[in-house]
Amino acid sequence: MADLLNIGTSALLSLQRALSTTGQNIANVNTAGYSRQRVDFATLPPEATGAGFLGTGVKVDSITRSYDQFLAQDVRSRSSSSAGFSTLSGLTSRIDNLLADPSVGIAPGIEGFFGALQDVANNPGSIPERKVLLGEASELAGRFQALDTQLRSLNSEVSQRITTTVKDINALASNIASLNEQVVRATTATGGQPPNDLLDARDQAINRLAEKVGVTTVTQEDGAINVLVGNGQALVVGFTASELQTFRDPFDATRLNVGIAGLASSTDIGRFLTGGELGAALSFRGGVLDSTRNELGLLAAGIAATFNEQHSRGMDLNGQLGGNFFRPLEPAVAASSGNTGAATVSASLGDVSALTGADYRISFDGTQWTLRNEQTGASQTGAGPTFTVDGVDIAISGTAAAGDSFLIQPVGQGANLFALEITNAADFAAASPVRSSVGSANLGDAGLSALSVDDAAGLPLGGAITLTFNPDALGVGVPGYDVAGSAGGPIAYNPATDSGGIAVTLGGLSFELGGTPTAGDTLSIANNTDGSGDNRNALALGALQTAQTLDGGTASYQDSYAGLVADVAVSSRQASAAADAESTLLQQAISARDSVQGVNLDEEAADLLRFQQAYQAAAQVISVADTVFQTLLDATRR
Repeated sequence: MADLLNIGTSALLSLQRALSTTGQNIANVNTAGYSRQRVDFATLPPEATGAGFLGTGVKVDSITRSYDQFLAQDVRSRSSSSAGFSTLSGLTSRIDNLLADPSVGIAPGIEGFFGALQDVANNPGSIPERKVLLGEASELAGRFQALDTQLRSLNSEVSQRITTTVKDINALASNIASLNEQVVRATTATGGQPPNDLLDARDQAINRLAEKVGVTTVTQEDGAINVLVGNGQALVVGFTASELQTFRDPFDATRLNVGIAGLASSTDIGRFLTGGELGAALSFRGGVLDSTRNELGLLAAGIAATFNEQHSRGMDLNGQLGGNFFRPLEPAVAASSGNTGAATVSASLGDVSALTGADYRISFDGTQWTLRNEQTGASQTGAGPTFTVDGVDIAISGTAAAGDSFLIQPVGQGANLFALEITNAADFAAASPVRSSVGSANLGDAGLSALSVDDAAGLPLGGAITLTFNPDALGVGVPGYDVAGSAGGPIAYNPATDSGGIAVTLGGLSFELGGTPTAGDTLSIANNTDGSGDNRNALALGALQTAQTLDGGTASYQDSYAGLVADVAVSSRQASAAADAESTLLQQAISARDSVQGVNLDEEAADLLRFQQAYQAAAQVISVADTVFQTLLDATRR
């Protein structure tokens, strides 16, 4: 009866553990990250008898958790993507709302400025209209500066977010390494049995880490999990956790980069980190935020350069040529904090229509310089000392050491530095500095119109420029205008074919000749003295509102800003749509995982009833064994 008793006893002990495991499942039905545990039974080794092998009972072979590594990895990956796009969507939408806000956006400022300019053109000699113009110009500059301030504030917030996230990542990595050690030790101590609760805790820690940054995991033979980030940087290896660190950008002390702590030199790995909150913050800063600041600066630099150029071709109320209306903007050049040579780099804006909004890095390898577009990756090499790229002129002086580098930001600071230069309303150059007239003794109907200044270098004129029609100006029978007072003549002009009008450029001036002159008829160009009522330069300045002067001559001021707003809006919508999609996919992945790993109360209730009934049956086996044994004892007493 010992065999029957042992069989019943083993069944009772095994089923008791099964009931306890089922109770554990029920108790943790709402515990986050808990994986349903199950008891695996195995028969005890049988005993050989003359009639064959006789069973000796049952044992608990293992208590394992319901786990599917592929479903778990899918949840981890979706968690990283969902957290990343959610962060990116939240940050990008803030810039979108900022640019579209009429109270701070640039578009209303441009409209107000050019509206005031039109009022000056309608009444060029009026001081009140000029003061309003300067006020609107200051308002426009204030909008640029306010937007840039908001963007710089957002950049500081992103830096703080990066710092906090890096601390969280380091804490989680340390926890995973500690759990690795506990898992390995517990597995060894139990002869290879899985420590289910520790495994769940480690999975939860890795999932939380994935929400912070994209990770790749590799399981070791001893059960420890290695965690990699970026393009293979080890964050956790066995029982050891490395740490990420933040450090100041060598070109910008206000910007934080991310690297691996403990290395001899700080290396930025931020471009390799993707997914999660950290990857999203770095992607946002290097993408939407930097691009928005550069595009805003590009617009500010374009307005300042083109408006100043036209303003310098005009004349103010004091009879002086116009100066800079807005503060001239220059590229910002920053030397790397690791430079050891004595070289310096300077940069200036050339053709603003060729500006792209990209930053450039110029580096010296000991033999030659390499100029790289940070946006596109395109590069050019040369010995220097000058380079020209995308409307930027670069000059190098001094002696550089191998490894020296400089960052050139042609327009990155443009919005912050954009400001009104003139303060006196009378200094606004609404008039053209030159005017034309027709000789009083002319017999023909020739005329000079559309007179404008292309280059103010030759102004004011040293004397009047006189054009005299000569039927033989360019040879016998070849008519044209003789020119006095300026180089560049004679001017070919045939009344038979050119009376409808021809465009002429002469000594930095452009104009149109038309009509039918007679021999000796004269046309004159002279300084515009007492031209307070002249509005020709104001009209030329007003035309800049719609003139395609930016982006390679394809966009106006408003087109450029509208393009920026549209680009940010598209990025915001894409991030929002991706966040919604990833959230849905994450919930689906969680549901698929929980269908395998999660606790189902109906299933547990059925197991509880099944194990209870089996336990009662096992108890009955012991009762039968006891009765039979007592019967034997009674028989021996007789």
